[in-house]
Amino acid sequence: MFKYFLNIILCFLALSDLSNSQKAIQNYFPKYEVRAAWLTTVGGLDWPKTTNIEEQKRTLLEILNDLKDKNFNTIFFQVRSRGDAMYNSSYEPWSETLTGVLGKDPGWDPLQFVLNYAHSYGLEVHAWFNTFRIRKNQYLSVGERKHISEIYPEWVKFYENEAWLDPGIPEVRNYTLKVALDLVRNYDIDGIHFDFIRYPGSNFPDELTYNRYGKGESKDDWRRENINKFVRAFYDSAMAIKPMLKVGSAPIGVYKNLPNAIGWQSYSAIYQDSRRWLKEEKHDYLAPQLYWSLGTEPGDPDFATLAKDWCENKYGRHIYLGIGAYKKKVSEQLPLLIDVTRLYGAEGNSIFRYEFLNGQNSLANRYAFPAFIPPMPWKDSIPPNPPTDLTVQEIDQRSFKILWQKPNIAKDGDNAKFYCIYRSNRHPVDINNPANIIALVPGSENEYIDKISRPRSSNYYYVVTAFDKGNNESYPAFELKVEMPLISNIAKRVAPEINISHYKDPLSDDIYLVYELNKPGNLKLKLFGADKNEIVLINERYYKPGKYVLNLSSNELKSGYYTIELSIDEQTFSKNIYLKN
Repeated sequence: MFKYFLNIILCFLALSDLSNSQKAIQNYFPKYEVRAAWLTTVGGLDWPKTTNIEEQKRTLLEILNDLKDKNFNTIFFQVRSRGDAMYNSSYEPWSETLTGVLGKDPGWDPLQFVLNYAHSYGLEVHAWFNTFRIRKNQYLSVGERKHISEIYPEWVKFYENEAWLDPGIPEVRNYTLKVALDLVRNYDIDGIHFDFIRYPGSNFPDELTYNRYGKGESKDDWRRENINKFVRAFYDSAMAIKPMLKVGSAPIGVYKNLPNAIGWQSYSAIYQDSRRWLKEEKHDYLAPQLYWSLGTEPGDPDFATLAKDWCENKYGRHIYLGIGAYKKKVSEQLPLLIDVTRLYGAEGNSIFRYEFLNGQNSLANRYAFPAFIPPMPWKDSIPPNPPTDLTVQEIDQRSFKILWQKPNIAKDGDNAKFYCIYRSNRHPVDINNPANIIALVPGSENEYIDKISRPRSSNYYYVVTAFDKGNNESYPAFELKVEMPLISNIAKRVAPEINISHYKDPLSDDIYLVYELNKPGNLKLKLFGADKNEIVLINERYYKPGKYVLNLSSNELKSGYYTIELSIDEQTFSKNIYLKN
């Protein structure tokens, strides 16, 4: 099975011809895709590693910067792990991972800190909320907000040495609902992400609860319905408070057993009917925990089989496939798992957990360009109006200031949450190609300075679009053209025929190879050193007539004599040059 899917992916890569095709970039690097990471705070697994406040803030900011640099766009930040809080809850005590003491005020608010910085970076924050699982041991908390096990010990049941709130008790569901809605009211979170929204197993000791509330219903159905009742109550209440809030959860990865995917079934073993939540429109997304590799490892279900099954049962909502990067083989297959995710049409991935993203250089091959979070049309399908009065000012030979006016308010009352700046050396600018994205600018601003350190074209084109709070994109503002004075001056030296020239930039010592074609054709460009070693600069690309500039870093070439060879169809032209670095 693994080899089968590997072959599919390799064929897909070969057909895409990533190095040569702009179209392939659009197909292979989706413009819209959730790229999420679970940031685990329980036990300080991902954060915090210390009780020092300044060190906590510094390392948390480092994490946010790292996720931004890796082109992630969503954080599942664990704010409630075991009936405690990483935020200023009206009901529950501060987590002891902040200070070492349950209930002690840390003197700052980690969730608000994350929201402030993540939103300024364009990252969404979903509050990761562990629902019915609470702390393993009985602790006494300090402060006015006591732990729920201290207040209502009769609500707590133990299962395999873990403490759980009993979901069959109506008061438990009501209390948990109040805690979650308090979070929604008081923080500008983009979403809430439920975990442990289930029973722990079939032997959960709830006989007395079932006898009291079961009313003759089968125990399995009664348990599933207890979870369903909480899900429905939360979604309906939260939408009345904040209609744009995204509600999701992380169900166990095997919904029901399938060929090549047999395991712990969420529907029957832990009473988690998550697909009903999608079908009833009481969830906006699921991030199922598909923490296995491709293929049929002994005792493990196959990631690809499960990915296909989840994507075929979306009911019009979103699926973000969870990847267990903490497992060695899964980590090694991370790029392929992302490929399979895209192949089956999921809206993205979430990686468990942040610590295991360190050293994942392979992600650069899959997250090479930014990606936008897919819109949820059932929440907002109306795009904002485009920005107006787009202008450009030349600052110097490599820098340009792009300015625009804020758009008029759209018919649904939305304005721009942020702007996207696109730049291309091709006209018209293809806004569906994520390689053309150069910056995201907050909606409160109306200018951007673009510094082109290594120009590769005599002309560049800019467009600006607006995005609203639902991630809907406007039409682009009027396209602008700028001329690179440095490259234009070089290009003027080239005769109006097939020719080759070169120029050394005195500021950067970079080498520019300039060539002009008076007919279309398949072009190949090579560079030969005095030792006859061949460097292929361009390998069989189709070009239209025009002037072209290729930029080479000077540290890639030693001083000496070189031969430039340009082949177009059956014709070959060469030129000897001397380069001095």
